[in-house]
Amino acid sequence: MPSLHSSLGLAVLSSKGSMNSGRQIASVLVLGTILLGAGLGVGLGAGAGRGSFLSGALSTPQDTELASTLRGVETRYNRLRTLKLRFVQIYRQVGRQAGQQGGTQTGRSAGRQNERQTSQEIRREEGILFLRKPGQMRWQYEQPEPKLFLADGRQLTLFVPAENRATQMSLKESDDLRTPLAFLLGRLRFDQEFERLERSAEFPPLTQGNLVVKAVPKRMADRVEWIVLEVSPELVMRRLIFEEPGGIQTEFRFTDEEANPALALALFYFQPPPGTELIRQE
Repeated sequence: MPSLHSSLGLAVLSSKGSMNSGRQIASVLVLGTILLGAGLGVGLGAGAGRGSFLSGALSTPQDTELASTLRGVETRYNRLRTLKLRFVQIYRQVGRQAGQQGGTQTGRSAGRQNERQTSQEIRREEGILFLRKPGQMRWQYEQPEPKLFLADGRQLTLFVPAENRATQMSLKESDDLRTPLAFLLGRLRFDQEFERLERSAEFPPLTQGNLVVKAVPKRMADRVEWIVLEVSPELVMRRLIFEEPGGIQTEFRFTDEEANPALALALFYFQPPPGTELIRQE
């Protein structure tokens, strides 16, 4: 059984077509901790006692509209206690391919100019995501196969009904996978978590009028090279993309968001069906 501390983004397909469980948990865990917060349950009031908002984090400090939007996103999500939304999760391998040579340029400069980016979609999944402070999440996969990923605040569980197998590990043992971001539930502080925040024309918005921002995290440089977030005019998070070294991208698209729904605690605790094989990873 592979370790959960493997690559955080790309889920490698096995000969059976199902996802490698270690990488599946790692990928979902990264996004889950983004959503719930790097501290997994720290208190509200992220803006209290702070100095100039996003001081030094914006690549264009005079972009007051961008600063105002990000401040609004912080305020909105830091006040939430629970969240329900639909998600689509897309895995891609991005690379570069040499194009036709032209002109008189030679060497590395010519090579870069003649390269074009390629992108191959590896897998697409979708389902419903439930989040609850502090540190609880339920990823209920529906397509292309049923699957369940749970974090109850103490341990993580990935259950694949087709295999009747559950893989579990302690949440404390997953600390090295926690991204220093907190987008939807938790303590969101853009100014503390990013080296640079800037508008991005590289990724067209899913919906016209949405703001697309590219950010470079201060920590986990060996795991995450950059993150893209897309926000609607209503300050609702619509998309997250993060890229690992080697051109591995994971994209999450969010729709049908419900703020502060009533969520039973039982949603976040795993009750194994009879005969389930339990695998514990240390």
